[in-house]
Amino acid sequence: MIVSMLKYSFLVYHADYPSFLKDIKELGVVHIDQKVKEPTPEMQEMFRHISETSAVIKELKYRKSYLNEAPSQAIGKSNGSALLEDLKSLKELREDKNALLDNYSKELRQAEPWGEFSKELLSKLNEKGISFRFLTTSIRRFEEDWPQKYPISVIGDFMGYRYYVLMEHDGEVDQEFLNLPSVDELSLPEKSVAELHSLIKKLKLEVADIDSKIDAIAWSGLPLIESYLEELKDQLTSANVHHQTVSEVDGKVSLVEGWVPQSKTEKLNKYLESNKILFVSREAEEDEQVPILLKNNRFNKLFEFIGSFYDHPNHKELDLTPFFAPFYMLFFGFALGDAGYGLILILGAALLKRKMPKLKSVLTLAQVLGGATVVFGALTGTFFGISLVEADIPWLENVKAFMVDTDQLFYLAIILGVIQILFGMVVKVVNISISKGFRYSFNTIGWLILLIGSSINFGIKQLGLIDSTLMGNINIGIFSISGILILLLNNPKRNIFMNFLVGLWDVYGMLTGLLGDILSYIRLFALGVSSAILGSVFNMMAMNMKPDNIILGPLVMIIILVLGHGITIFMSALGAFVHPIRLTFVEFYKNAGFEGGGKPYLPFAKESNKN
Repeated sequence: MIVSMLKYSFLVYHADYPSFLKDIKELGVVHIDQKVKEPTPEMQEMFRHISETSAVIKELKYRKSYLNEAPSQAIGKSNGSALLEDLKSLKELREDKNALLDNYSKELRQAEPWGEFSKELLSKLNEKGISFRFLTTSIRRFEEDWPQKYPISVIGDFMGYRYYVLMEHDGEVDQEFLNLPSVDELSLPEKSVAELHSLIKKLKLEVADIDSKIDAIAWSGLPLIESYLEELKDQLTSANVHHQTVSEVDGKVSLVEGWVPQSKTEKLNKYLESNKILFVSREAEEDEQVPILLKNNRFNKLFEFIGSFYDHPNHKELDLTPFFAPFYMLFFGFALGDAGYGLILILGAALLKRKMPKLKSVLTLAQVLGGATVVFGALTGTFFGISLVEADIPWLENVKAFMVDTDQLFYLAIILGVIQILFGMVVKVVNISISKGFRYSFNTIGWLILLIGSSINFGIKQLGLIDSTLMGNINIGIFSISGILILLLNNPKRNIFMNFLVGLWDVYGMLTGLLGDILSYIRLFALGVSSAILGSVFNMMAMNMKPDNIILGPLVMIIILVLGHGITIFMSALGAFVHPIRLTFVEFYKNAGFEGGGKPYLPFAKESNKN
């Protein structure tokens, strides 16, 4: 359900305002009303810094996950801000070193074909009138008689090219040879191969040292940076409160407004009264955007995680979490539909709870969904792809009569869909009555009378409890009542003629949409059957593909079963998670008249207290 909120307006003497903000931040119950939407340049800079710091934390966590032991380096700083500056400098330095490393690597690739040479010796030869030109030609185009015709000497072949030098004496240039189209002249490498190898080795050690320092920050400095991120968020929250504050009485009085859950007002009121702070509290008006705080029991609270994927309800409507939670659980079990897979979910989530305590509620939800899967797997007689109905197990013979076959499973999916859609329409009646008034729900009530009434009447007729004449008279009454509500009384603010025209369009949309909504639930049947088929296929593969060997046979069979059922669990569980979400948000939410648009309740409090 949605917790009722009261809007508070605080009038505080400007000199006492800083201490007032500090106190209500400690109380942590006031959601500051956002009157000014556009943040200041300073706040935008804070947003940017928070975003960058969050990205750094994510990167460091990923880096730390690959470290097996603490690095030998020390972090050298005792606060998150300084560590971030160090990290930034280290990254920039590493980037420069890597850029230089790339340049040296390119030079090495250019120098390697020439091998080791002495630039001093070349310089002395040049003084004596002997100079060299460094040339290359693809091996395919190099002619074997060139060394006899021209003063060239082949150095070697490298990556499809032949490298050689052309000797010149006293500046005499063999222009004929240089003008050959297949000859390319290269510049003399600045450094020798040995020099480049030495420089590259040195740079790699320097980069490794930088990486070691970054690893040390990831290992030891992460808590400090996370604490710094909380400080930044606190500063942004405080800056936003000041941004939403209005100065009154020539700056002598500060006015700020906020929302407080009714269940948390007692402590706040005591503080305000004891400190003689002027305030006014009132209930929300219809056009105000009220922050949303949900309060559900332990079971329904697990499914708030699912509802958060779509949108928060607004304060004028119902929280649909308690209404879709049982259906979602049933639909997940229906779609996965294998008792063995359900047990894997339950046990796997139980083991992960120890390693991931922060995900306890999500893993508990996985166990609940796994329990529903076990129930539906037992109902359909499917256990790790094995059909228990066809299995020759004596103690199951008395239970098999309660198991459903494929045809019954198909109709069960349709029946569950019809029940959820009709239930959604009932919720819509309540929703509209609360937010707008009971008269606005006549249209939906008319459809409920038509659908439920005619279905019950038809069922009674099929059972032979009434004759055709009485059935026809009852149907006339049902169609008359529902027709008046749907076509004439669908909106109390419009005249009857407009209601009739709008009602006709609503009839068309309802008849076409309702059929599509019901047929959408067939996907539950399809997913459940496909899960069972995939499991049985891998079982057959394991039996047929195992070699006829007393050792290898069972080993191969186990590998195929583990891999096959692992793939099936992943694919089927993903489908069982996603498709019921679609049925919830498209079919159920639509028929329940969900509007949404609510914003979550985020009290002005310390970041550490929020968590």
